Amino acid sequence: MADQPDGIALPRHRDLEGRAWHPWVRRALLAVLLLIAVLALAGVFGQRPSSTSAEAAPATMTISAPDAVRGGLLFQARFTIEASQALNDATLVLNQAWLDGLTINTIEPSPVNEASRNGSLALSLGHLPAGSKYVLYMEFQVNPTTVGSRTLRASLEDGDLPVLTISRGLRIFL
Repeated sequence: MADQPDGIALPRHRDLEGRAWHPWVRRALLAVLLLIAVLALAGVFGQRPSSTSAEAAPATMTISAPDAVRGGLLFQARFTIEASQALNDATLVLNQAWLDGLTINTIEPSPVNEASRNGSLALSLGHLPAGSKYVLYMEFQVNPTTVGSRTLRASLEDGDLPVLTISRGLRIFL
């Protein structure tokens, strides 16, 4: 049998003497990764929606959407408008932050008209009679390269008259 190579100590390198604790380090690292996966499955790192409301004499609006999302994932924003007075030409105006780095997958029910208003998205909802409730669902996907915080603003208007505005923050993680 050949002699051992230079720099190799058989008891340490072949027989692993003095390194009996090394497998426990690997097991501990694997357990940490497993714990992170289990916590993610339990929804600890999830995109929990939160609600923000604003009220004015003509209407009340509530937005339900997550405050924090991860790149590449889908999320839903729900806009609920309850008209106390008739809104003849209700328009939901979303600032540019709702569009930059986010892909709109669908808007349900489809608005009467969509337009750009100085870089903002204006969704015409049509006539909302007094006492009516209108719910608009928007599905978004976060572009994978988008990271950071932004202020989302949604305004309800009746024609050219502002009714109310809601501002909320959105954090986007890797």
